[in-house]
Amino acid sequence: MEAGTGKVDDLAALAKLTEQTLLKELELRYGQGQIYTYIGDILVAVNPFQQLPLYDSKHSKEYRNIKVKSKLKPHIFAVADCIYQDLLTNKEPQCCVVSGESGAGKTETTKLLVRQIVQLCTKSGSVAASSKLHDALIEINPLMEAFGNAQTKMNGNSSRFGKYIELLFSDRGELFGGRVSIFLLEKTRVTGFNRDEQNFHIFYHMFAGLSERQRTSVLLTNPDRHRILKSGDSCSIFTSKAHQLHHKAMFIKLQKILTNTGFLQEDCEMIYAYLSAILHLTDIQFEPDQETDGVFITDEYPLHVSTELLGVSAEEMATALISNVHLIRGETIVNLKNLVQAGDGRDALAKALYSRLFGWIISKINNKLKPDLSYAPKKSSCPVIGLLDIAGFENFTSNGFEQLCINTSNEQLQHYFNQHVFAWEKRDLDKEGVKTSHISFTNNSEILGMFIERPLGLYALIDEESKFPKATANSLLEKVRKHLVKYSCIKKEKGREPLFTIQHYAGPVTYSVSGMLETNRDTLSQNILECLERSESGMIYQLFSAQFSDNGELSTPNQELRRTKSILMCKQPTLERGKSLSKTAGRKVRQNMKKALKEIQDDSFYKHRTVGSQFQDSLAALMTKLMQCQPHFIRCIKPNNSQASQLFEKKLVSQQLRYTGILETVRIRHEGFPVRLPFQVFLDRYKFISYPLTAEVEAGTAACHTVLREAGLHKWELGTRKVFLRYWHPEQLKLVMERKVRQVVLVQSLVRRFIGCRKVQQLRQILEARKQAQAKSFLMMVAERSQQIHADLKELHNMDVTKHKQSLNDLAREAEESKIREQMIEEKRRKLALAEAEREKKAAELRLAEAQKRIEELETTRKVETPSSISSSSSSGFEDDLPSPELSKEEPKHTWRKQRANHKDHVAGLRNLLESKAEPPEQENVRLNKQKWVPISERLYATPACPYGIARKSPARPLHLQSIFSDPSHGQVYDPENVSHYARQSSHSKIVVNKVEHYNGLIQEALQSESETQNKSNWGKLVYMEKSQRCASFILTEPVIKIDGAHYSSDPSSHVALNSVENLFRDEQVGKIREYIGKGMQLQIDTEGDIWAKKLGMNDIIVQDHNDPSLSCISEEVIKDRGRLQKDKRVKIFDMKEFRSHVILEMHKAGLGRINLKDLYSRCCIVSLTLVKSSMDIMETPCWINIINLGALRMLRDENVMADFEKELKKIMRSNIDFTKISQLPQIDKQKPKKTDKKKGKLPQRKNQEADKVFVLPEPVLDRASKPVGDFQFKSPRKWAKLKQNGVSQLTE
Repeated sequence: MEAGTGKVDDLAALAKLTEQTLLKELELRYGQGQIYTYIGDILVAVNPFQQLPLYDSKHSKEYRNIKVKSKLKPHIFAVADCIYQDLLTNKEPQCCVVSGESGAGKTETTKLLVRQIVQLCTKSGSVAASSKLHDALIEINPLMEAFGNAQTKMNGNSSRFGKYIELLFSDRGELFGGRVSIFLLEKTRVTGFNRDEQNFHIFYHMFAGLSERQRTSVLLTNPDRHRILKSGDSCSIFTSKAHQLHHKAMFIKLQKILTNTGFLQEDCEMIYAYLSAILHLTDIQFEPDQETDGVFITDEYPLHVSTELLGVSAEEMATALISNVHLIRGETIVNLKNLVQAGDGRDALAKALYSRLFGWIISKINNKLKPDLSYAPKKSSCPVIGLLDIAGFENFTSNGFEQLCINTSNEQLQHYFNQHVFAWEKRDLDKEGVKTSHISFTNNSEILGMFIERPLGLYALIDEESKFPKATANSLLEKVRKHLVKYSCIKKEKGREPLFTIQHYAGPVTYSVSGMLETNRDTLSQNILECLERSESGMIYQLFSAQFSDNGELSTPNQELRRTKSILMCKQPTLERGKSLSKTAGRKVRQNMKKALKEIQDDSFYKHRTVGSQFQDSLAALMTKLMQCQPHFIRCIKPNNSQASQLFEKKLVSQQLRYTGILETVRIRHEGFPVRLPFQVFLDRYKFISYPLTAEVEAGTAACHTVLREAGLHKWELGTRKVFLRYWHPEQLKLVMERKVRQVVLVQSLVRRFIGCRKVQQLRQILEARKQAQAKSFLMMVAERSQQIHADLKELHNMDVTKHKQSLNDLAREAEESKIREQMIEEKRRKLALAEAEREKKAAELRLAEAQKRIEELETTRKVETPSSISSSSSSGFEDDLPSPELSKEEPKHTWRKQRANHKDHVAGLRNLLESKAEPPEQENVRLNKQKWVPISERLYATPACPYGIARKSPARPLHLQSIFSDPSHGQVYDPENVSHYARQSSHSKIVVNKVEHYNGLIQEALQSESETQNKSNWGKLVYMEKSQRCASFILTEPVIKIDGAHYSSDPSSHVALNSVENLFRDEQVGKIREYIGKGMQLQIDTEGDIWAKKLGMNDIIVQDHNDPSLSCISEEVIKDRGRLQKDKRVKIFDMKEFRSHVILEMHKAGLGRINLKDLYSRCCIVSLTLVKSSMDIMETPCWINIINLGALRMLRDENVMADFEKELKKIMRSNIDFTKISQLPQIDKQKPKKTDKKKGKLPQRKNQEADKVFVLPEPVLDRASKPVGDFQFKSPRKWAKLKQNGVSQLTE
């Protein structure tokens, strides 16, 4: 493939290549969107300055475990896969050096490498620790960029520090930890930067993202007033609204990253307060003080704010800023600073604060990435992949000490690249006697020697000059010119300004000596350090007491930096007019300037390492790590300086290609041998191609030659101790190895199959023999078991016969004993009957004697009285009490003896009926009489025949004999409302046939009983039922009634104890369930006539008819709860508004004045509740009660109330509503869905549709203004809504 077509993926494959063809090839590929190009095993990446669809999950999977690299397009993911595969194959540390100018895309390239390597090690089955570190490794880059990157002229997100990310792996290739090392932070950017540049990103993120309240808490106001944030002549730190929104979005993202990295909310607030202190500290301005020959602070407001946030004394900080401390012969001397020294001290303090904050953040990041020891390898060292991202080569208008350090590190990396690519290869070829073409490259060893040589290197001279307090830029420049004149790469510039130029590998760079000494010293005076160490903030104290480690983090990363004094929500300082702390402090220092403050025996504390020495140590440590790793190189190229996409400036790119040695790299990769392996290492890796894996092969040229010939490779060379391979040979050897492995696996699988088949056949034979043996043993066991079972069954049969005979004897004995016991019971009953008859006889004789005595008195009176007296007494009404002779003649046969015999027969019949367990009748208030059931009303209020046949005209004073129920010897006359008496008479419970008859009977009795209904103090009647048996009834007078399962009533007026009610006909099921009534419920009547219920216990209490609200007056809440009462929840079980609606509907159904109250009573005035257990048929429920609302009954019997109902109905009828259509609508059955006729598709007709009709009141007709006609308001909104939902509401105009 020819050059200049844009289709060459590997430039090292070209036979001839010049600088022009190389530049043309890169330009064409860049225009086609191919930003990656191979030079052998080196990747060249051109920054596209736009987002490309090359880094999605599809590409990530495509570049995983690559077999043949040439089959895929060049990609950064391919380099990541190569690094990871070399780590697993060679078991050696790997590193990737990403180099290039500022703005070439090094930071983004490093991010993509980290992401892809993490994806590679999180494959299925090995996601243990990698998945935990994945998000952390991805998020640390934005966090470090916020505090370490800034906008420069060359790059909007330029890294102002160098970082080396180490990924730690286990022996199986699982990622289990990481570590970040930083060096060369550009601290001078905190206090100043060039025109059209900005400070670190975090300051702008903070002002764009903090709320007004958060700003106030850290004493921040207007961001434009701070000196170190202004850029040029711009009056605002944000260039546009979009610029501000970008920083706000980055702040929100940063907040999430800080939280995920392990920073608490308190830590974040502390960071913002810390940054606010730096901003206010740099706003302090000095002016000369004529009185003390020193300086003073012009505006002390920033001083008070910064000291408040740092937790130090404002007076001590003012003294430390305007004075300095020196150690002279063991004595500490304090003197005043001049204007320049005061400014340098202020800036040094700000830089120290920021650098230590950045080091603390790095320590927190490393604590988050701390290796998980459970996955660490057992050996001391573990496989490592290192990724180096350092600021690129820089050449600005004004270059200072920072640019000198950055360019020195780039020179060192270029030297490292040259050593690996050129020098070491040439050395090995010469040493091994391999002949090849001459290799030329730019060697920068001289310039590195000029930088780091001791004692007369450039950094050594700067350190030496920094030790002299009176050293200046000119003195340093003179010393450089004097001692470094032997190096051709450095020369002094002409002019008054102290400048010198160094010829770097990338081109000449002119450096300014001004400020180099101050930047290199970077020391804080002793009094500033002592002031900070006395801070009340624990964070400030620990930051300045901790030491920096070699990787740029604090030496005590595990300590939590917490403050003892809150520096948040600080108050605005108040300044006193006319008082200056700095002037006062200056006068005090002036007075004691020549006076020693304290003696110090050891002055080692004042020994301080310069920035140059720290940089050289960190660079040496970095190179030591890189030298231990197998390197991989990525060269990043910047296509233009305007950061525009699709713009390729040939001159700029050509310059980068020239000083990076790309052309020489292409040639040496084409002709050279980048892979140089010793014989033993080569055979250990690839011996299997020609020799058995277990064979012992002597490491020599013959064995290596055999392997190379068997693999079919060309253009390789053999030295005396090493094998020299081209860059594509390892890939071909890997393919041959995989082919051999597949063949071996195929043979092994066939052999294993043969062995497995033979083993299966043997196992089958063994299993068959084992099955036959098991079957034989099983049959023998079954035979033995059968015999044993037969013997056991025979023995059991004999035992059963014996037990049967014994049981028959026991039954006969029990029958005899039962017969004797029944005879004894019969004898006791007979004696009781005789005693009862005797008692009746005596009572009858007493009544007979009294009656006889009364008759005799009457006869005596009649005989002695004259007719006139009789007439007068008759006129007074006494004659009504005299027996009539005529009536006595009509009944001559009736005697007192016969009456007594009737009573005896009645008693005997009653006892016999109770003993024979006769079923009770279907009526309620009845009594037993001669084995017949007679209503109690007939027995109590009927007028029996007079012994003399005299009719009684006045029933007020009857003279007939009292029956057994009114006999004083039998207690009180039977009263259904007397609970205690009724409980004793529970044997006379009534059995009800069905629910309708039961309800009708309750209503009729209530209407007939004037004393119950008309008495307004009686608001209800409670009837206790056990299945179909009425056991007791109670009149309710108290507003609150408790009903429970107690065995006795604590208060008869307000407590109903259901377990005190007796019932001789109660079955066993009812008896058991009645014991579980427990705490029961509480009834309450309100002033509106509504009845409320509240369940007190845990057992179920269900309101009946909740599924058909049209037949009851229950509330909507009960319907929603499906009739089930909730514990301790008060609900309405009888709604008076519902009752009024029922009455009006019934009146409309029957017509005005013709209401049929019988059906209305039975379905509306009664509420039924089941206790403990409910049955489908209410008549089968073990325990249930009926509550009759007597107030509702009184309303219906009140003519005034009924008249009001008629008036309301007339108002409705005047609203021109067609009730005819409504009355013809059938009731919608909610319980069971109607079945359709499958053949005709119609609903089946019901037999009695007239009985199922329900009549509801429609809504008032609305006119065009949507106002109701008339002033009638329907009393039951819930019932109207329910009927409307069922579709029965039809309105006509």
